[in-house]
Amino acid sequence: MKSNRLMERSTKECRDSLIFNPILHVWVLSCAILVAVSGSFDVKKFLVPLLVVSTFAFLNTAYKIRHTQYLLFFSISFASLLGFTETLTGSHAESSNILLYGLSFYTASMAYLIAQNKFNYQSILSVSNPLLLSTGPIALYFKRVSYKSLRRRIEYYVPFIIVGTFMFQIVGSPLTEFFFLIDKVDIVSSLTFAAIFELFVYVNFCGLSLLIYGVFGVFGFRIPLNFKQPFSSSNIVEFWRGWHTSLSQVLKVLFYNPIRKKHSLLSALFGVYVASAMWHGVTFNFLLWGLFHALCFWITIKILKQKNSLIPLILLPFIIVIGRLIFVDSDTTRLLDKLAFPFDGFGVLTLLTSVPLHSLVSLLFGMSLIACEFMFKKTKIMQKRNYKFMRTPFSLLLLCVLGILFASNVGVGYAVYGQR
Repeated sequence: MKSNRLMERSTKECRDSLIFNPILHVWVLSCAILVAVSGSFDVKKFLVPLLVVSTFAFLNTAYKIRHTQYLLFFSISFASLLGFTETLTGSHAESSNILLYGLSFYTASMAYLIAQNKFNYQSILSVSNPLLLSTGPIALYFKRVSYKSLRRRIEYYVPFIIVGTFMFQIVGSPLTEFFFLIDKVDIVSSLTFAAIFELFVYVNFCGLSLLIYGVFGVFGFRIPLNFKQPFSSSNIVEFWRGWHTSLSQVLKVLFYNPIRKKHSLLSALFGVYVASAMWHGVTFNFLLWGLFHALCFWITIKILKQKNSLIPLILLPFIIVIGRLIFVDSDTTRLLDKLAFPFDGFGVLTLLTSVPLHSLVSLLFGMSLIACEFMFKKTKIMQKRNYKFMRTPFSLLLLCVLGILFASNVGVGYAVYGQR
């Protein structure tokens, strides 16, 4: 009898949360935006995540199953291992199975909220929001800012939309014309491609994250700012604090904190990066990537404790580029050939001139963006690391003008971290 009353109460709470929760309107608007952008409508893409999240909300509320968070987090790893989803190397990672749409994002979100004892029926609509599932960030929280006037929200959040659109469309998409370089295994070509691909992933993922951040802000909700100027960093530790911050927070709560309580720093770092690697894909290159970054992170901390900030600064670009070289290539044979670092001249410089002019201009824009982040990182406008330097009236005007002048159909536009 008590169990029946609990089930009835849980069902009523679930129904009420779906009907009266103000986030419902944003959920519906998100569906409309995705349909308008994609030009197609598939109801399963919206309803399956909603039903899955609702089911886990009921199970978590009614039964409090232990360690569910780890099963949820690694569900995308099992899907990748079994071939149901693609690995997140940076290629289009959309699953061919529509039933798995957004799996990596909503399972990570549920895992985090369960670990924090914050997952309930009120979380359903935010965790399953279709717009977040298309590109992130992971829905760690949904805070209402609708108490601010619409005018104030537009003034503050629309600049994020402009900056994000410029990064994604004007800088990011044309860079896909350089992707043919992945087949080159000599050291100069490999490192050149890795550097360009690092730039591409940044402007693509960060651009979409800023755009989504702005859209939800205008709607009246604040979501995680998924990037915080990672290239305004002096070492790899600072870099990761500004890169994909929502995933970093999930990894910290699920893996770093529990492991660090009982084991060494190095063990905790290996646990975090191996878990991150498995979230991206269960392949040799991601395992190697996780081990590489865990070791580099640990070494950097040790050097910083010796009051030496110069060596970590010098190591930073090498760690980023070599890490991306490993990350991007799931072809084990080709990756091992690259890691032998054979030298074959500087022919890649000629190949770079064969791409469309728009791609070269986009490369220049991207390099200028990273240079600004790094060179002016200690100035006042950079302190909060929230892209304020790109949101000044002059910067926004410049971005709009450049966007109009260099808008093109060159390259392919897709969400690097989306739809899986």
